[in-house]
Amino acid sequence: MANRFARNLVTAFAILFASPLAAQESAPCENCYTAEEAREDLTTLYSRLQQEHVDLFARRGRAEYDAHVDSLLNRIDGPVPKTDFHLMLHEAMAFGNVGHAKTEAAMGDLFAYVGEGGTIIPLSVTYRDSAMVTDQWAGEGDNLPPGSRITGLGGISLAEFESRVRSIISADSDRLLRSQIELGLPAYLYFVFGPRESLAIEYIGPDGQPATASVSAMGLGEMYAMQAARPVSAPDRSSGARIHRDLGEGIYYLQPGPFSATEEERGEDGETYTIAPFRAFVEEAFTAISASGATDLVIDLRDNGGGDASFSDLIVARLVEEPYRYASRYEVRAGPNTKAAWADREGDANTLAGRIAAALASADDGQVVSVDLPLTQPIADNAFDGRVWVLVNQHSYSNAAVVAALMQDLGIATVVGEETADLPTTYGAVETFALPNSGAVITYPKAYMVRPSGDQSTRGVVPDFVIAPNPVGSAEDVMLETALVQIRTAR
Repeated sequence: MANRFARNLVTAFAILFASPLAAQESAPCENCYTAEEAREDLTTLYSRLQQEHVDLFARRGRAEYDAHVDSLLNRIDGPVPKTDFHLMLHEAMAFGNVGHAKTEAAMGDLFAYVGEGGTIIPLSVTYRDSAMVTDQWAGEGDNLPPGSRITGLGGISLAEFESRVRSIISADSDRLLRSQIELGLPAYLYFVFGPRESLAIEYIGPDGQPATASVSAMGLGEMYAMQAARPVSAPDRSSGARIHRDLGEGIYYLQPGPFSATEEERGEDGETYTIAPFRAFVEEAFTAISASGATDLVIDLRDNGGGDASFSDLIVARLVEEPYRYASRYEVRAGPNTKAAWADREGDANTLAGRIAAALASADDGQVVSVDLPLTQPIADNAFDGRVWVLVNQHSYSNAAVVAALMQDLGIATVVGEETADLPTTYGAVETFALPNSGAVITYPKAYMVRPSGDQSTRGVVPDFVIAPNPVGSAEDVMLETALVQIRTAR
């Protein structure tokens, strides 16, 4: 959980307090925005989202959104504590139910709190469908063992807790919502319940018996020490590593890692787009695959955060016989901010970036234009013509989910594992702008992408062969082993 919580701090989270945002009259508000500043930021946020978001009203009607923003404005009746207003921005963004429309405004507040010695409830969980299950010890006693199913938190039901969090987390679906809760539950507990010395947790233990435990709050250092002192067995794998190896019996394993440059690959310059090391890895891997004589290739995208199609195409293009397109439909809104961000970008007309730049340059402000996606040509060098199996789980995000859907739709791979939380038909390709007074950075999707099959449903990649996630406390990689059994059986 320590790693999971830390990772989610980097990606952002927050939840909105239900209390009004006016400062109390009895005490001056020393760290506040004035009512005018807060209203200007909120009004600017809504106005610019309508200009820039590819479809702000895709899942909420304009009248609904108007009323929601009006209700937020009406809550501002005096100076607003900055932390409260930052959380309010989360509520404004989450209302649209689009995962890539979000803000990280409250992250700094949480960092400051924890950095100054603030305590949190050290509860780490994983979801099994809609069931929240503990995957670490939450204290020194024997209560609430790993594998317990949580039914209540702090005196409210799990359903009520999820409902409160739903109002401030940008998520397209309940499954995506739960994946984000899983990644940072201690933070969400803090923002829902405030600072607590302890929190009552209702659960059903692995033995099937209901019980309640009181979990004490602690600092991050204490939490990490506790986790280290009471380790729970888990598969020894790092999803960020780039791995290829021969598993024998004609099966080869490829874990590409992120479809972007790692920190190490970027080197001292820190250049974000550095594709040469990944290209070298892929060429090395497919040379080894060819030499092995493997008939089956497992591509492991579990816990893969995604990245750029120019990276993933280096793999997919070695698995196809015909040219392909990344999506069946790609639309982009030419908002003023987006056009300004792309004004100096000139790309090859045969690349997606080049075509987006050209479409934005020729469009009127605010116009939504279709982009004719380029064909990606097959790569003959050590191409693989055997059976391909793509292993995914709930945390196969962004381009990892898109790649799994792409290979599924092209009919070049069998997808196995767990349905992804992220969507292959999605509002994405994000840009950002900052608000004038708070400086809060707002992330919005400029594009709408439809998977190659044309399926526009709001759900993740559904495996062809479903495999349950690894049991809590098992050191064996059950998902991979089950996939290997399926591969051998299907021969």
